[in-house]
Amino acid sequence: MEISKTTKYIFLSHFIIMMVFAVWFFVSPESWSTLTGWPNEPSAGRILGGAIMAIGVASLLGYRASTWDEVEIIVIMVLIYNIVGIVGMLWNYAYLTLPVAGWGIIGLYGLYLILYFYVYYDAKLKKA
Repeated sequence: MEISKTTKYIFLSHFIIMMVFAVWFFVSPESWSTLTGWPNEPSAGRILGGAIMAIGVASLLGYRASTWDEVEIIVIMVLIYNIVGIVGMLWNYAYLTLPVAGWGIIGLYGLYLILYFYVYYDAKLKKA
């Protein structure tokens, strides 16, 4: 089954957002920590930036794909990433005093969680 243009745009926008945050976290984890209130751990920040970059590249591959079979595993991975990201950020708020910027990050996780759930269920309904 061919993936829709909407799905392709979701993949592309996710790739762009992920790469912005990944490069920022990878290149300047200190400024990221200042903005978000996270503890300043440059080594861990760069590793996390690299992991976020890998997820962004997966979204780029999803954008370039043409069938659901090529992207299903990417969609499932991003769904799990967003769920765990929301739980992790809320957990941080329970134990740390974080600035408002953290709520923006939670919002982005939530937005892409909803968008990727849409992609997943849209594809499953079309397959049925």
